[in-house]
Amino acid sequence: MRNMKGIFAAAVMVMGLSLAACGSSDSGSSSSGSSSSGSSASSSSEGFSFTSGSTKIEMNADASAIVEELGDPDDYFESESCAFEGLDKVYTYPGFHLNTYPVDDKDYVLSVDFMDDTVATDEGISIGSTKDEVTEAYGDPAEESDTSMVYEKGDTEMTIGLDGDSVSSLEISAVTEE
Repeated sequence: MRNMKGIFAAAVMVMGLSLAACGSSDSGSSSSGSSSSGSSASSSSEGFSFTSGSTKIEMNADASAIVEELGDPDDYFESESCAFEGLDKVYTYPGFHLNTYPVDDKDYVLSVDFMDDTVATDEGISIGSTKDEVTEAYGDPAEESDTSMVYEKGDTEMTIGLDGDSVSSLEISAVTEE
């Protein structure tokens, strides 16, 4: 049953990400990082990252090199991008989804979605961690509600879903210009 909840939560995150990418951007949302040309997609060593085995996954990094290093995914899905020219791709690995976005015929890391408690951030936070453990590891969030905490670092965000005092979802994502 716990695995089904993880799969359902991951599916909801992917669906939400897809719908958010198709939404209107007339609100002019801005990131706390510096902005440059819309086709810029440089890796951010100062942002949040995730390590799987010996593979460090940085947001906005070249996805092909990371996917090659991670090896064959358990599952793969692609769909026409609403926000970019080309295909958005989702690679499923044990415990997480790796989401990419296209720019100039090249794919970059958009986000990493945790699916279960078998993976953790570089600071040791995973699904099932407590809110206090998150605050101890990362300090006070940029945004907080009863159900989520959002941390910002460089051109990345980490969104932590909460169920009471427990982490129920975790996504590390790039802040991109569309």
